[in-house]
Formats: sequence, structure tokens, C-alpha cells
Amino acid sequence: MEKVSILESLQRVIAETVSLDADQPPFDRSMRDGFAVRAEDVQSAPELLRCVGEVRAGETTAATLKCGEALQIMTGAPVPQGANAVVMVEHTERQPEAMVRVLRPVKVGENVAPRGSERKAGETLLSPGRRISVFEASVLATAGKAEVLVYRRPVIGILATGDELVGVEESPRAGQIRNSNSFSLYAQVLRSGAVPSLLETAKDNLADLRRQIELGLETDVLLVSGGVSMGKYDLVEPVFEKLGIAVHFESVSMRPGKPTVFASWKDRWVFGLPGNPLSTFVAFELFVRPLLRALQGLPASSLPVVKGVLQADVVERSGRSAFLPARVSSGAGELEIWPVNWKGSADVFSAVESNGLLIVPSEAARLNRGESAQALLFDELQYASEARF
Repeated sequence: MEKVSILESLQRVIAETVSLDADQPPFDRSMRDGFAVRAEDVQSAPELLRCVGEVRAGETTAATLKCGEALQIMTGAPVPQGANAVVMVEHTERQPEAMVRVLRPVKVGENVAPRGSERKAGETLLSPGRRISVFEASVLATAGKAEVLVYRRPVIGILATGDELVGVEESPRAGQIRNSNSFSLYAQVLRSGAVPSLLETAKDNLADLRRQIELGLETDVLLVSGGVSMGKYDLVEPVFEKLGIAVHFESVSMRPGKPTVFASWKDRWVFGLPGNPLSTFVAFELFVRPLLRALQGLPASSLPVVKGVLQADVVERSGRSAFLPARVSSGAGELEIWPVNWKGSADVFSAVESNGLLIVPSEAARLNRGESAQALLFDELQYASEARF
């Protein structure tokens, strides 16, 4: 845990109980511009009252209203002693010689927020595990919490592996591709509220891979992209074994993302993620993101799955649970799920059109247009007019 200022606390998770230090409002507060009066003096309105002064927001007044008197008051100002209501200025007329005509009667307490009517001193405002957003920041300021205790953001090591990978600024030669997974993972980590730490791309040899993984184990969670399949040069799991990293599972019955590895070392967590971009993305959303939530003090929760009407037929014969790129939009009173035409787990270009993953259960070989379906939402909903199909 760590203390941060309010300005640094947005989207952080509170790690302490925040209580109110004073009644809110701290005094009987006027809710309108107008005149503070005794309600009993204006029940037969119109009534002529003597104006004995004014009070603005941020000021106080020593005046005590007597029978037949009024005090001009501004929104947010304290209601003077003796007054029990506020008449809105549009329901009054100023008269010569400091007089005011009240045109309508008011009830006791009208247009007045009594002291402590919002919250009482000592009341709990925010509890641990709550993410700080706009209104939480306002509550912290109102409670005088210039600094707040929050859960530390975990640092996430990102390690891409493979002799074929070159930097984004390079021109790939024959057989080479630019490293994109590090950057998509970087974005996913940031969006999860954690701190990404890029490691140097590891080559397909045991010595280099071991050196980079050892550096990655200095972070809270290590994400290793590529090298976790069954090929001759998929060396991640042998290095895990040599370093004493305990593997808890090494394969998941899903598409894309089957060769996903989950492991631990001391108090650190390690994931071996597939090398294809969409496989990496899906494995992160299903397995890494929930862990990052937990490490930041957020309560355990279900994945953000929504229901909608499928807008095209889908055939899936893998026999595994499938998570396919889709566009989820708000239609006429219902959500619409539009499957994205993608060309496999390396096709990141088509995935740009998606904001969710259509869920195809392992026992379903086909989903038909017009049927109810589920999607895992990873980005904002789109309005139907914005869906580009």
C-alpha cells in the first residue's frame, strides 16, 4: 500500500476506511438565492418584510431574524438564527426603504439544507476495495483527505521471445516480423491499472531466455509471450523448470490461446502466453486481468459478459470453448453482437474492429443469426450507428 494525493488517486483502489470529519453541510445552508425568512411571517403572502442585511456564500452573519424581518441570502450561505425557510428571489419584489415584498408563502425548511442532512461527522464514506473515480475524488476532497491510502500498482514484466522478432523501428528481413505483442500487452496492463515494464526481447536459446526471465522475476507478475508450445525451440517451460518456477497448468481447452501457461515463483506470478497476437490478447483478458484486479485490492468478480442477439451465423468446429473477435453495439432496445471476419489468431488487423469476444461454448458447433449469444466485453459499447458492417 502507499499514500498518494487526490490528484494522483484517480482509478486507484482505496486501502483504508474514509470517514467524514464534520457534518455536511456544516451549517443550515441556503439552497437558493433569495431571502431568509420566518415561514410563519409569510403564510398570508403577499407580505411586506423589512430587509435587515445580506449574507453571501463564504460569509457568516450575527443577525437574528425577528418577526417581520428578512435577510437577503445567496446560494450556499448559512441561514441566520431565527430564520427557518428561504424564499426564492423570483418570488419577491424589492421595495423602497429596505423593504421586500414576499409574493408566495413557504413551508418551514423550504430551500434550506439542514446541518448534517447529507452526512454526519464520523460516518463512513468510502471503504477499502473501492476504485476512485470522479465522485470518489470529490468525496475525498470534501472529507479533507488530501492524501489517501491506496493499494500499490503491481509492476508487470513483459517479455517477448523469438529469433524472428525485430524492433518496431526496424525493417524485417526474410523470415522476420516486428514485435507487436509487447506493445499490445503494455496497453492491456495499463488498462488494467498496473505498471508495465518492457524487457529486452529474448532469443531462442536457453542462456538468453534464462537471463531475461530472471530479470522478469524481479517484477510482481511476469508475462512471457511466445515459446510455450511444443516446438523444438519452445524453451520457456524448460527454463521455468531450471529456475524452480512451479507450473500449475500448461494448456487450456480454448481457441485461440490453447498453449497458455500459469506458474508461480515465491510470491510472484508467471504467465506463459501464446505467441500469436489474438491468442495473447485472449489469454490476458481471461487469466491475467483478473489476477491484476486482485493484486490491486479489487473484489473478485465475474468476467464482464453481456448477452445480445447474434447478427451472423458462426461455425466453430474446434471442440474447444472459443472466444472470437466481435463488435458489440446497442441496437433497438437490445445488444447486437456482430462477429468480425478474422483470418486466424495472427490477424490483429481484423481484431481492430472488435470491442468484445463472442463466446462459443465447447459443445456448440454452430451459432445461428438471430439467436441469443454471449460476449466478453473488453472495451466500450458502440451505438449501432457506429458499427462498421
